[in-house]
Amino acid sequence: MTGLFGKITGRLRNITEKSDRYHEALTMAEAGQQEQARGLIAKKESREVAPPKLLVIGRESDFSREIIDYALEMAQRMSYQILALNTAPLSSQTFKLFSSSGNKLCEEFRNLSEENVRAFRIEAEKMGISFSHIVEFCEPNEALEAITQKFRDIEFVVSEAEEERVSNRAEEGERLRNEIFVYSMM
Repeated sequence: MTGLFGKITGRLRNITEKSDRYHEALTMAEAGQQEQARGLIAKKESREVAPPKLLVIGRESDFSREIIDYALEMAQRMSYQILALNTAPLSSQTFKLFSSSGNKLCEEFRNLSEENVRAFRIEAEKMGISFSHIVEFCEPNEALEAITQKFRDIEFVVSEAEEERVSNRAEEGERLRNEIFVYSMM
């Protein structure tokens, strides 16, 4: 029953895509481009549609237990693939004078990210959720923009609050907790 909502939304998405294709083909046929319209329908019909992605942005090289649990539950319920993203603001500009140090630091960050994502990947695979991982060396908002351009099938983004926001609330007397933000990419 956990994937029922995902199956329903997937079918609705397929119906919407099919309707859009037919409208595009109809417009082409009315414009006298019957062959292109037939080709559009045939090409799109034969293509298998992969489930959409849920982008999960970690805090630097790590993912908290809360975000892992939330992302796994959401991906299973909505029948999404998970794309995990780790970011570090380590650009070539940062290490202009010490390029060998920069390369070593980037490689260490990549290895640490791979090690830290392992438990997340194993849990996803146990649940039958497709999982992939990317490491980017830029600010999280820049990485988000680049990733959403590269992968057009991202429907939601899940991320954690920045460290400063959590510590500010604790100073103000509020109970300390990690917040998870979910953004729709539609």
